[in-house]
Order: sequence, then structure tokens, then C-alpha cells
Amino acid sequence: MLAANFIDPGIIDARTDATPGRPGAGEVLVAGKACGICGSDLHMFRHNTSRERLTRKTPEGYEVPGHEFAGTIAAIGPDVEGWQVGDRVVGVTGKGGGMAQFVTVPVNPFQLVRIPDGVSFEEAATTEPLADGLQMARKAAIAAGENVLVFGVGIIGLGVIQAIRARGLEPARIIAVDIHDRRLEAALAVGATDVINAREQDVVEAAAALCGREDDFRGQSAKIDVVIDCAGYIRHIPGSPPLQLALRMIANRNGRIVCFGGFEGEMPIDFSYVIRKEPVIIGSNGYAAEELAEALDLMAAGKVDRGSLISHRFPLEAVAEAFAAQRQPDSVKVMLQVPPHQAEAARSGHGGSRRETSGDDQRCAGPFPCSDRGGGRAARRGLGNAPWPAAGSRAGAPQRCPRFPARRHPGALHRIAQGRAACRLSAARHSRP
Repeated sequence: MLAANFIDPGIIDARTDATPGRPGAGEVLVAGKACGICGSDLHMFRHNTSRERLTRKTPEGYEVPGHEFAGTIAAIGPDVEGWQVGDRVVGVTGKGGGMAQFVTVPVNPFQLVRIPDGVSFEEAATTEPLADGLQMARKAAIAAGENVLVFGVGIIGLGVIQAIRARGLEPARIIAVDIHDRRLEAALAVGATDVINAREQDVVEAAAALCGREDDFRGQSAKIDVVIDCAGYIRHIPGSPPLQLALRMIANRNGRIVCFGGFEGEMPIDFSYVIRKEPVIIGSNGYAAEELAEALDLMAAGKVDRGSLISHRFPLEAVAEAFAAQRQPDSVKVMLQVPPHQAEAARSGHGGSRRETSGDDQRCAGPFPCSDRGGGRAARRGLGNAPWPAAGSRAGAPQRCPRFPARRHPGALHRIAQGRAACRLSAARHSRP
């Protein structure tokens, strides 16, 4: 299969010979259609940050990034109920793998959710970042009339602003802070009241000019009630990190700081503000399961526009160019478009929709040409997860090739089990009716 391969900081390429995984118990295999480049992917690309958590190794040793993607179910592992081959889904992996034609995903409400009608694969691939924003908005407990400041308005920070507006919260101001004008323009478009370019302005002074000042025995503040930090610590950006600025700006009473952005190493910080102002500092890592579904529902209802935030599109083969584009000041969200695998293309070309397939075909339409589901030669050879029996199927039943599910396949030699073994299907069992 085609897959991205992260080699070293600053070096990534695409491989055409990667071996796809097979879904284990409680998993499905997703045929990817679109995968976004996340800010955490960029941290890794620059400095190797969290590489072991953000990539998934293939048997060849390729390290495949990508954890926010959308596609269709191509195969279903054992002990999975309620899902069908062909279902349109959002997948979220805990360990990369999404920048590929196929990726296995555990079946649970945190990692697999159906895409509603009317939501495109590209829009759906931004579901996880929006769910992150919904959680941050929830944790911040924003009250009407409060001043909110969002550091970093890439796809995550923009999602925070969209979440605040979509949930009907009514802060006095939503101030977006970034160093790129393109992203600040996007922030205004999705609901920010004010923007500050941190490269051109003193953030604390600019915030105070908008919201006022406090100066009492607790110290000084810019009367910001809530700071949501989606930027974290980026080594190459000069000046104080956002968390330090947040402590300076935060209100002297009842302030909340939500930390989400990644940190590219250790940093010095004056923590005395925490003692004097007593703000609540909250970490945010992910989302509640219901917020993943809520994000898609908001898209389907037209309450948020995610498509307009996709600034660049590249085919998966051009993954190196895509990462280069994501680092440019005019980028917001870079989306990788994943081409269909030849097995998937053949199936869609000959078998019609998933509703036209027989029960024998409901559990496999992936890159493995033959699964010998009748418990025959492949099963006896112990080829891992090769047998994927359909519900109610019987041993010895005539087998159908996933490439041509509408008819039985003529006798042929097919590669299975990740290319390591083969089974010859007899002409007698696969003869035409």
C-alpha cells in the first residue's frame, strides 16, 4: 500500500511497498480518504518530539504518522458488531498510521464514529481537532461577559472559537493571538472579536488596551478571564512562551488557563504569578467521546464551517511537499488526499455498494485478495487473522473474492497474510455458477 514514512526531523517521504495491518479482535480496517497534518505532527517533524507516540511502524520499518483521518471500513475484525464494510467513518488512532491507504482502528466511541450525510471526507478529517476545541471550551467554563484569549489559531485554536460560538456561549471578547495574518483573518471569520499579531505587538499591552487593566496587591493583569493556549512552546519563536504571557495577563481573581499546545522541550517560567493571582491551570488532552460525535453533528447542521479552514490539499504521494506547506505562514490546515488501493478500486468497480454484497462479503473488502473464510487451507496453515467468517457462514461454503464480490472467482493464486504466504483456491470451489 501507499504510506507516508517519517525518517528523521525534516525528512519524510512516501512508500508504495508498505504492508497494511490486519484488524485484530475489536478492530476495523479503514481505507483512508483524507488525513490532516496536525500541529503535533509538525512538532515531531521539526524536533522528533513524541515520535514514538505519533507514528506506527509497518513490518518494513516505515514509520507512518497521521492520527486525524476519515475513510470507509474495508474489513472487520473478530468480535466487532454494529459496523459494516463500506461505512463512512472518522478514525482517531493513538499511535499514528493515518497517512496511508489502510489503517486499523479500535472500535470504541473515542476512536471510531460514523460520518453523517452531507459531511465530506475532508471535513470529517478535521473532526478530532474540533472535538479537542469542544473539550477546551467545556473545561474553561466560560461565563457570559468574560474576556477570552486564544493563543495559536491554527486548526485547533480556530476550533476553540467555533466551539464557543456553536455552543451559544457569550463572552464579551474572544481575542485571537498568532504570528500569521492568514490565521488571524480566519479567526475573525469564525467568530473572534479581536486579533493580536504577536510578532508585531506586545501581547500583554494589546490585550490590556482592549479589556482594561488591574493593579492591586495581587499584581497587574489585562483583565483576561480565560486563556486557552493552543500554541504551547515552540523553540524557534522568540520571546516569552504563551504560558508565561498568560500568567501575566490573567485576571487577578478567578482566572482559568487551559493548556493544550505541545512543548518542544523545557522552558523557564516565573511561577510567582500563580501564587499571587491563584488562577486555575487546566490541562486538556483530547475530548470526551460524545464531543467527537458532537463535532460531526455541528458540521452536518451547518453550525461550523470546517471546509473553509482547509488551505492546501496534496496527494499522499506528495507528503513531503505537504509538510513543507504546513510550515508556511499562509497555511491553516493542510489536507492529504489518499488514493484508493487497487483492491478497493476493483471492489467498487465490480461489486457495487456495500448493500449489494452478500453476507459472505460483509467482513472484508481490504487489500488481502483471499481470506479463505471457509476454514480451509489458509486456516490450517495458521495464517494469523486470515479467516474472517461472516455471521451465519458455514465451513466449506463457496468462497467469494473481495475484489469481485458479485461472483465467484476463477481459480487463481492469491497473495494473503501480508504477502508472506499464498493459498491456491481450487477451480472446483471457485468455478463460475
